[in-house]
This record gives sequence, structure tokens and C-alpha cells, in this order.
Amino acid sequence: MPKKLIFFTLVIWSIFFSSAYSDQLKEINIIGNERISNETIKMFSDIKINQSINDIDLNNVLKNLYETNFFEDVSVELKNNKLIIKIVEAPIIEDITYDGIKANKIRDAVLANLSLKPRSSYNEFLLSEDKKKMITALKDFGYFYAKIETYITDLDNNKINIKHLFELGEKAKIKKITFVGNKIYKNRKLRSLIVSEEYKFWKFISGKKFLNENLINFDQRLLKNFYLNKGYY
Repeated sequence: MPKKLIFFTLVIWSIFFSSAYSDQLKEINIIGNERISNETIKMFSDIKINQSINDIDLNNVLKNLYETNFFEDVSVELKNNKLIIKIVEAPIIEDITYDGIKANKIRDAVLANLSLKPRSSYNEFLLSEDKKKMITALKDFGYFYAKIETYITDLDNNKINIKHLFELGEKAKIKKITFVGNKIYKNRKLRSLIVSEEYKFWKFISGKKFLNENLINFDQRLLKNFYLNKGYY
């Protein structure tokens, strides 16, 4: 028998047995919820009474519930045509404070596009991602050595407060810009093409003397375009 025919035969048999051993759901029992209603959880699970249910469906229920970010822990069990969903609700964030940034311009940039907000559910992964976003925003202002200490305070009724304490440190200054390799043109010429500048004490107004990854990437594009326009394809 050809290999392709064997493969498709196995697929058909697996589908047949999957449907043959699926159970028809008669009841959904939810345990552990206090703040979120049974009906809301059932809606999130995307599973319905009298629906045929198998292991794949159970995995989808878990996936659907976790993706809401409302739950800290979820487990599902199918027993005697009854779906048992056990959950632990994630704490609600009462308040989030940010200390250590005085300039409104920097503060606004750091707090833009964060996922966790007051009255939202706490999620450890989203907290970690928010801290990465804040560190990246600070680097755009030259604060390459900035640190963030985060403190979580437990409150009553499964609520928490989050406090971010920023230690900005000194801005990273560009001490020297060099060009290496078969560059054809002199350093002075290439330095005139880019935006970043070496730090000089009299350049107290310019922000181009501070290390900035976005500017460095822009400088690379400027240099590449210059060489392309000169025929160095």
C-alpha cells in the first residue's frame, strides 16, 4: 500500500475514533469564582451544553480561559458528561504608581502603551512585558543604566497595589564615533552625514550627544543610502 494512502487512512481512522470517543456535555460546574459570574466564564470557555466534547475541546477551554487574563490558575475535568472547571481568579489592580520620573515628557513616553492599568486583572507576564517597554522608552532618552524596582502590596478582597520605583542614573553620552572597514570616505565626511554627535561640554542643548538606539539605526540607514547613491551596491 502506498505511503500516502496509509497516511490518509490513519488520519481518517483517528478522526473516526476521536468522534466516537467524544462525550456529549450535559452539565458545566464552575468552582472557585467569586468576582466573575458563571455565565461569563461559560461564555469565555466557548463550550455549550449538549455539545460533543473531547480532549481537544478541553484544551481549547483551558486556552480560552487563560487568554482572558482574568485567571491565575485554571483546571478542567470531564467526568460523567459533566465539565468541571476549577479556577483561581487573578487579583484586581487597585492602583499603579510610578515614582522617580519628574519630567512629564519622559513620564508620558514611559507610560504609553502599557498593558496593566488600574481596575484590570493582574498578570505576571504582562507586568514583565510592561517593564521591558518602560526600560526601552528610557533608553530612547539616553538612560541606558536605568533600573526599575517593582513592589506589589496585597489588599483585601483579592486586590493589589503596584508601585514602580525608577532609578534613572546618568544619561549615557557618546564619547567617540568611529568608522572602521573599507569606508572609502574620511571620518569627517561620514560624521557629517549622521545625526548622532560626540559629546562636547558646549553642546548642552543638543540631545543628539546621548546614546539612542533609534538614532543609531537611523544613522546606519543614512550611511547605507549614501554609499548606495555613490554606486556601492
